[in-house]
Amino acid sequence: MPSSPRNAPAVKLQIGRRSVSGTGLVRSRYNDIFHMCMSLSWPRLLGCYGLLFVVINLVFAGLFWLDDGAVIGQHPPRWIDLFFFSTEVFGTVSFGGYQPGSAYGHAVASLEILFGIAGYAFMTGLTFARFTRPKAELMFAHHPIIAMHEGKLTLITRVANQRHNYLTDAHVKLWIIANEIVDGQHRGRRFFRASLLREDNPLLILSWLIYHVIDESSPLFGMTAADLERRAVDLAYIVSGYDENFAQEVRARHVYEQETIRWHHAYADTVRETAPGQVEVDFSRFHETYPLEAPG
Repeated sequence: MPSSPRNAPAVKLQIGRRSVSGTGLVRSRYNDIFHMCMSLSWPRLLGCYGLLFVVINLVFAGLFWLDDGAVIGQHPPRWIDLFFFSTEVFGTVSFGGYQPGSAYGHAVASLEILFGIAGYAFMTGLTFARFTRPKAELMFAHHPIIAMHEGKLTLITRVANQRHNYLTDAHVKLWIIANEIVDGQHRGRRFFRASLLREDNPLLILSWLIYHVIDESSPLFGMTAADLERRAVDLAYIVSGYDENFAQEVRARHVYEQETIRWHHAYADTVRETAPGQVEVDFSRFHETYPLEAPG
């Protein structure tokens, strides 16, 4: 009997530090097993591989155990011998110690070989898909800053390409997420698209400063640090670009909570000229900021 929406398991999502749970959605994860495996962490996926391997071989060892003549060898096989014989059949290898000894034994071995071929094909394809999945290795500064830039109050964020390869035609989007409060009442959480001084970068190799001017059109206009805390403001950055090593588009996202924003700060300088025509970027200072004098 299918589960009702009321009894459906909760779906949990993580947005920054906020955990969002959704209930009433009837969906079996096993109907989309490939997506489930792609979303698992490597330790959990490898653990599933090992658990599945043990369970399958225990099952087939039990099937071999049902018939005394199913497996023959130099001496009557013990349970542990049947288990390791099953692992050899599952891996389509043989060490010559044991072999099927009856029609039943050959039938079980043939079925296990079929499971083994299908299982290794699935695991190989899944592992290859995870290893070859393109992903941007971008580093976002620990703290966005709000300071005066060219005479205007500006939200500034620094991002770097950790691979130092050619990430061409890079684009960035900034979304501001905040609680909507009407007459002192919390009416939900809203997403506001924020405009940037420059949303694209033709060649992102090292670092990039992203500017959002806090003017009358900005969702942050008129807000103080207390307002950001009261409305639980988050900043969501999405950066995409064409990775010439992968020969396809990659993207990365990063969410800042309001407490990470530093008011009236500046980023430490990371670029210096070591010799004429030679520039060095010191990424050890990438996350550093220092306070500025607050405007009067």
